[in-house]
Amino acid sequence: MKLFVVRHGETDGNVKELACGISESTLTEKGRMQAQALANRLNEDREKNNITTIYVSPLKRARDTAVYIERVLQLTAIQDTRLKEINFGDFEGKPWNNPEILYIHKNPFLKFPGGESFAQVAHRAYSMIEEVKREHTSNGNVLFVCHGVLTAAIYTYFKPFSAEELLRLEIKNCQLLEFDL
Repeated sequence: MKLFVVRHGETDGNVKELACGISESTLTEKGRMQAQALANRLNEDREKNNITTIYVSPLKRARDTAVYIERVLQLTAIQDTRLKEINFGDFEGKPWNNPEILYIHKNPFLKFPGGESFAQVAHRAYSMIEEVKREHTSNGNVLFVCHGVLTAAIYTYFKPFSAEELLRLEIKNCQLLEFDL
């Protein structure tokens, strides 16, 4: 079985370089075009990918991205809160290059004040992956539509990363990743 993972399309928060975790943000025109292009690719590779189930974060930017995919694959995405982005707590909506945000971001076991740590996000991601491995034993594959930090956490389930390597990992908007379960 395969797990496909995609980060949502570009948002207004991405453009403004804000720490937009659990805060809502809207897809930009470019983000909508990215989502449509991704949906077209998934449609072209429909037989090869054999995606039979889609899970999506309940946050608007992920749901809006999933709509394009749902339409072409004729599937209805299932919302799951474990796929939400990291909670930046007191830093939600603040500029991403804030030294305090960067310090906490570099330390996976530190919690954002009023939020969560990368380790907690990884725990959510791992539990979701384990559940999919247990419950999706059919011939089809699964797609997660989620967020950047969450996708990085999913990546660590399949490949070990040092803290330095993890910081250099870049998950682009609407980048499709494929993992063997």
